[in-house]
Parts: sequence; C-alpha cells; structure tokens
Amino acid sequence: MKKTFFLALACLFLMSGMVFAQEGEEAKKAEGYQLYFGEVTEVMDEGKFTEILVKNELHGEEGLEEVYLYVDEALIVDLATGELVEEHSFTKGEKIQYFFKDNTPVMQSLPPKLSPDVVAIHLDEAQFSLDVDHFDGEGRGVSNRLVINVADDTVGQNVKGEEVKDVLDKDLAVLYTVATRSLPPIATPDKILVLEDKNGPVSLFDFRAPMEKGFYLRKYYEALGATVEWNQQYREISITMGEKSVAIMILKPQLQMGDEKRILENFTVEDGISYISQEDVERINDYLLK
Repeated sequence: MKKTFFLALACLFLMSGMVFAQEGEEAKKAEGYQLYFGEVTEVMDEGKFTEILVKNELHGEEGLEEVYLYVDEALIVDLATGELVEEHSFTKGEKIQYFFKDNTPVMQSLPPKLSPDVVAIHLDEAQFSLDVDHFDGEGRGVSNRLVINVADDTVGQNVKGEEVKDVLDKDLAVLYTVATRSLPPIATPDKILVLEDKNGPVSLFDFRAPMEKGFYLRKYYEALGATVEWNQQYREISITMGEKSVAIMILKPQLQMGDEKRILENFTVEDGISYISQEDVERINDYLLK
C-alpha cells in the first residue's frame, strides 16, 4: 500500500511538471530540482566516501533507470520524524527519495553518477511528504510539483538550525502532511528547511572523474578561484590562491608545498588532463586555504 502511495505521488509530481511546464516566464529564471524514488541495490563504503547504486522506480526527465549516488554531502531527511539525520548507513533494499538540482553535473558512466542535494529515508514509516525545489515569491515551486501557503509569520530554518524569517524565492526542502488534489498540489508546510545557495561553497564531489580516476584537478581548483598553470619547461603544474602556491611535478609525481615535498601516490595525467585523489586535494587545501 505504501509503495503504491509513493509511486502515485511520484506520477503526480511528474505529470504536474509537464502540465505546468509552460507557465510563468519568471519561474524559468531559477533552477528547479529533479525528483526520483528508488531502491538501493548496492552500497560501497570505502571509508573515504559512500557511493550507493540505486534502481529508480520512475525514470523522470533525465531517464535515469540506474544511478550511482555520492551521498556524503547530501542532506538526509527522515520522513518518519521530519528531522535531519547527521549520519545514516544505507542498506541494500532500502527505499529512498532523492533530489538534485537541474544543473547538477551527471557523469556519463554506465550507470551515470551524480551527487544529490537531499535524500529522504524511512519511506515505509513516513509521517511527512517532502518536496525540494526553488519556491518563488508566491510560493510556487519552479518544477511545478507543489505550491506552498506561506503566512506573514511563517519561519523556516537553515541547515545549522538557525531561524530564517524570509523563506520565499529560495531553495527549500518542504515537509508537509496535507495537500490538495489540484495540479500542482497546494500545502501548508509543517516544516521548511532553507537550503544553502548552490552558488556558494564548491563541492569536490561535483568534479569526480569516471573510471575511478579521482577528481579533475584543473576544473576543481579553477572553480575555487585558483589559478592553475602548466610549466612546459619544468613539467609541472602550479596552483595559486592569493599569496600561496603549490607545485606538482609530473615526472615523479611529487607535490611541493613551501619547503615540504611529498610523493603523490594516486596522481595521473591522461591526454593532457590531470586527475588527483581526495587525500591529495585535502592536503593541498590544508595548505592553500588555511
């Protein structure tokens, strides 16, 4: 029965998105969020990061039948309690609901890989329904899955638990228990979580390379605002932020940070593209950003 309910809800969300996709030029200015329901079929926890393979029940706009999700940086919402969960161990066979922004990079591996923004758990014991979207000044989600009633005294909270009084025209995770049968449904939120601006902190996991190669060095550091340069004469890469700089010697390969030198175990260059491990990124960031 509960599975049928969630499948029906997913169909309603997808249908409402198509019905109202042509409405509102203003809504198109903001990015919406994709919604999927799925079942965890494999869990890979290597200590460095957690990756789960999910078989989706509905394929949505992206047509993702199966997908690998990097879940370490996702917000985990418990639909049984309506609370954020700091740590959660995913298990094979677990049902989840997840959301990712329309402009989220999707790695074209088989199956594809991506980093979701929000993952909902405990669907079988759910006391709340959840939608994640950008809600405009009138409370309409730009993905046209939900409209929310917001009163003058409605408040939300951010991921730190701090009160946010102005909740409209923002990216929100909305928990609710009752909604109309209209398309899209209209609901009065039980709880509103105001999400961080996606133009804010850069996530390393958005720059993961395929085939277990690590992460794209240049793309990641340029997104951070660093200058990445190649010195053909010395065969080295320099990464500069402000007054600090590090160098990576390609032939060894070796990392130099000030007076310290360190061998890079998992650094590779293929077809002019440099790939670096999470451990080495953390070492470089400890030097450049602190």
